[in-house]
Amino acid sequence: MNKYLVNKERETEYPNPIKVLKGEIIECLEKSNENGDWKGWIFCKTTNNEGWIPQQIIDQNNGKGTILENYDATEFNLEIGEILVEEKVLNGWIWGYKETEPQKKGWAPLNHIEVKK
Repeated sequence: MNKYLVNKERETEYPNPIKVLKGEIIECLEKSNENGDWKGWIFCKTTNNEGWIPQQIIDQNNGKGTILENYDATEFNLEIGEILVEEKVLNGWIWGYKETEPQKKGWAPLNHIEVKK
């Protein structure tokens, strides 16, 4: 597992992150910019929330989608100097935990962190 050093502060824009379960049906509203920083994400809506979900876990059909695995869009607020531990990398983000709080999991964008040497 790689460790990363936060080199740019960030506050999440989504304090109420979308969470979906395998088999859930969602509405697919918008694809992320294929030429931008966040390639591979789809903005989706459930019955009670909306947010970005990786396209790899959505079976899409005519504006609807079936979720292929459980997903939690929780993002970390980042402060310079924090250490993150990666569990997976996907579409320009890492999923993992802060070294000081291993029980809390979340996403962090790769353009705000660097591999710790």
